[in-house]
Amino acid sequence: MKYYKNLSIDESDFSVQRQGCRIHLTTTEYQLFITLLDHSGHICSRNFLLASAWNITVPIQTRTVDVHIAKLRKKMDLGPDDLKTVTRQGYALSTQESYRANHSA
Repeated sequence: MKYYKNLSIDESDFSVQRQGCRIHLTTTEYQLFITLLDHSGHICSRNFLLASAWNITVPIQTRTVDVHIAKLRKKMDLGPDDLKTVTRQGYALSTQESYRANHSA
């Protein structure tokens, strides 16, 4: 189990919950979030995210990543301080209250 702020991520069933309520993510949205979470505090380029979530390994110009980031922000209630847009570089998930491998309530 991983945690980010008020979100809990269960990798065994690929689910994300906020205070006990499941957030319905597509497989791609889930993979995108996990990639950002695993690299929190670091800028993830669009090409890196495309390779991770879509398995696209050649550099392409697309707004797909941007659209999915917008969906993640809305579904998961992530503000601009949580999921930052780094102009001409990519995206970075804040390390503030970042995930913990073991969480005790």
